[in-house]
Amino acid sequence: MSRSFIRDWQPRYGTAPSGPLGCFRKNRGDFMSIFTCGVLKTDEERIEEVRRLHPEEFRVIPRYWVKYLEEKIHSIHQKQISAGIDAASFGAIADFHLSCNAMHSPAIMKKIMEECGIPYAFLAGDFVSGFGITPKEHLISEIEAVRRLFREIEDKMLWVMGNHDPAYSTFEAPDYYAENLTEEEIYEYMFRHQTQYPGRVFGEGGRYFYVDDVFHKVRYIGLDTHDMPSDAQKEDGHPVYPKFTTMAYCQAQVDWFTHVALQVPSRQWTVVLCTHETFEGDNCYNHELIRGVIDAFRKHTCYEGKTECEEMPAFSAKVSVDFTDGGGDFALWLGGHTHKDIVKYQQGILTMSIASDGRAITDEGTLQEQAFDIFTIDKKNHRILITRIGYGQDRELEYEVFA
Repeated sequence: MSRSFIRDWQPRYGTAPSGPLGCFRKNRGDFMSIFTCGVLKTDEERIEEVRRLHPEEFRVIPRYWVKYLEEKIHSIHQKQISAGIDAASFGAIADFHLSCNAMHSPAIMKKIMEECGIPYAFLAGDFVSGFGITPKEHLISEIEAVRRLFREIEDKMLWVMGNHDPAYSTFEAPDYYAENLTEEEIYEYMFRHQTQYPGRVFGEGGRYFYVDDVFHKVRYIGLDTHDMPSDAQKEDGHPVYPKFTTMAYCQAQVDWFTHVALQVPSRQWTVVLCTHETFEGDNCYNHELIRGVIDAFRKHTCYEGKTECEEMPAFSAKVSVDFTDGGGDFALWLGGHTHKDIVKYQQGILTMSIASDGRAITDEGTLQEQAFDIFTIDKKNHRILITRIGYGQDRELEYEVFA
């Protein structure tokens, strides 16, 4: 499907450079600019720009970042020093959306991770730019472009799937599933490359996983919030489970999270969970089961829960777990999706979303052009020290622990 858009284009640096995705900045009042990049005339032209993307153009950190980045790296070091061996750091980028203003994020993240000894960073979903019905081959091209951009730190990046990534379609039309990636395609283009790196343990289907920072005793878990069948149709051809607008965890993932991922070696371990969506909303299933299991894990108690869903039977699930002789500390449930920095304590559990790194309403060519975070967990004092890179502020939060 081809669509034309009218834009109020502005040169990025006074004259348009030759880079395929960094040529122009869109009118900041344009809602769609949040999701798109490059010179968008038609879907076909935009995707052709994506296919020609050369990551080398974005691997040199711009001059205007150098001094600021030195200061931020020093700040991260000081936070790590303050907690000593009890400090564990990781990064997180949410809602990258393959946007012009976020193109330097991989190089900046690489520099920080190397300088500060950071083993992992979450790419917390919505890596693609699009919004609307687009052929899946275009969607795959965008995912491949994101992978090329992060290639130099691919072994450190922990991909978590968002609602845009497998399910471009916002309309529940009879051809809905033809516009979405199949389970096999999701694994092939988003997760297969992650399985080649040692230490990662994947669940059924390869879309959720955990990996350990063994020395600091921190387990990083990524779950799939769009865990549902990809081919079930109603009699009229419309989808039973519209991925784009539905958030859910099916039984197999609930079981894996409870009986595999949260079975940490000892109570001295701390867990960080990343999902694209962290807060409940409409069309949300089994979120309360995941939260109940987390609460039992951190309080070293038992939990039982059950969901019955006749209209969408894939979402019927139950869980029973006893952490009285196990469990550990739970630091943070982290995600994106909202494009905002939001912090809540849900059932006492520190839960947050972070700003979109791909928000094209920020100013390109300045330190405001992107936004992502470096988290330093102070395990001894149960604090999380957050260093914002780019647009936004540093924060300090606390999480609750139980003996």
